[in-house]
Amino acid sequence: MKSSLFLLAVPFLVGTTALVQAADPVQAVYAVDDAHPLFSLTGTVGGVAMDLPDGGGLFLGEGANDPNDWLLGGTVGLNAAVGTGEVLGGLQGFIGLNLFGTYAYGDFNKTSNFTGNGIVVVQGGAGPFQSDITIGTSSTATNGSADLTSIHNNGQGGSESFTAHAETDIGPGAQDVPYTSNGGAGDSFQWGGLQTRVNGAGGSATAYAALADEYGGVFIASGNLDGLNLTQSYKTEALYLGGDVTFGLSGQNGTTTLQGYVGPSYRYLAQRNTTTSDLFVDVPEYVGAADFPYFSMSTTDTYSSHYMGGIAGLQATIPTSATTAITLGVEGGAYYTMASVTSDGNYQVWGGDLVSGGSIPDVAPAPGAVAPLEVVADGVTYEADTIAFAARGTVAYTMAIAQNAQLTFSGSADYLSAVAQTAVNTTLNSYDDDDIGGVHYQSGGTNDRISWGQMLNLSGSVSLTGQF
Repeated sequence: MKSSLFLLAVPFLVGTTALVQAADPVQAVYAVDDAHPLFSLTGTVGGVAMDLPDGGGLFLGEGANDPNDWLLGGTVGLNAAVGTGEVLGGLQGFIGLNLFGTYAYGDFNKTSNFTGNGIVVVQGGAGPFQSDITIGTSSTATNGSADLTSIHNNGQGGSESFTAHAETDIGPGAQDVPYTSNGGAGDSFQWGGLQTRVNGAGGSATAYAALADEYGGVFIASGNLDGLNLTQSYKTEALYLGGDVTFGLSGQNGTTTLQGYVGPSYRYLAQRNTTTSDLFVDVPEYVGAADFPYFSMSTTDTYSSHYMGGIAGLQATIPTSATTAITLGVEGGAYYTMASVTSDGNYQVWGGDLVSGGSIPDVAPAPGAVAPLEVVADGVTYEADTIAFAARGTVAYTMAIAQNAQLTFSGSADYLSAVAQTAVNTTLNSYDDDDIGGVHYQSGGTNDRISWGQMLNLSGSVSLTGQF
């Protein structure tokens, strides 16, 4: 559908002596006599608030903030219409051409501080080449246990898997199970760990995993999230362009002018999401002075979507004085939609005081910084298609400012059912009253790389119309 800032110009241009005749949300014909004017031209400018799906492939489970925010921007439009004369027994025909362009931008910073049991998944780009991660934890008043399985094929010949278990009841009552790996072949790494502890009289368990390759990355944490902080610097740009050719009829019902129209429609939506996520993991280490390594990701996802279909609309113009009118309009549309996403990213692990390796239940881990790991994802493109539906409502106030010129102030709300976003393929086993839960994450294979969210635009605009 068109941007909420663009009001469809399909004026009924017909010879009449009415002061305000056959106006649409951006046009009213003032003092038209005989069969003139036959041609109308409208220019529109305005502002828009745009609500797009979350960017950056972010999926937050229990206990976290939603990073989504509205984008703000502006728009311009050009609409032309010509009357075709009387058709269908007194109804008047018209043809309209409508063009628009909208740009919106948002720059945000979000911090989520996690406490208690929960789940968080942060995906970079469209995710790694092929991975399957399962995490489950449980805790009671005195015991905590955690299990993790991480399987990864990086697409460049590297394949690896980790299976880890930690339980409070083993050894002195707490475990650290960290691990890191560079994949062995190709540009990739895995990193993560498990924690169980007895904190006073209570048990707790945490499991987390991260992996990255040249296709993308992911970070997952599940269980007791005390000490996990997620900070995001998040920027989104959106460019929305389109045009319609409309064919319509107009007639009178008392003093009210009714117009209906249909026609082919095209839309283009481009989005660029740039997300920097710095994650500091401060789980309850077995040795209090030791720290797990840091993990961070920076990604840029670029979406291109084409919408090809048609629209139909109905509007009513009600005169409020000799030179003013109010117009109410509704519009619907259907589009075949083709979308693509290209992701670039940088993923790093560094620092920390715990050596990588398997379970260390009975002895303190030897201090030693984890060797820095870094992966650069260099832009893999994925495509998908679907059917999108559009809806729009408009209210406008038009005043005549000259013999053949009008000024219109309008507001509208637009809805689009399918806007591309990166798919985050997860199954949640949410934490219950017994603090048992977990998450299963997959990427690659038969899993979708693109999913579909919704868009809502709210706008206000001013238009100048002239008849020639």
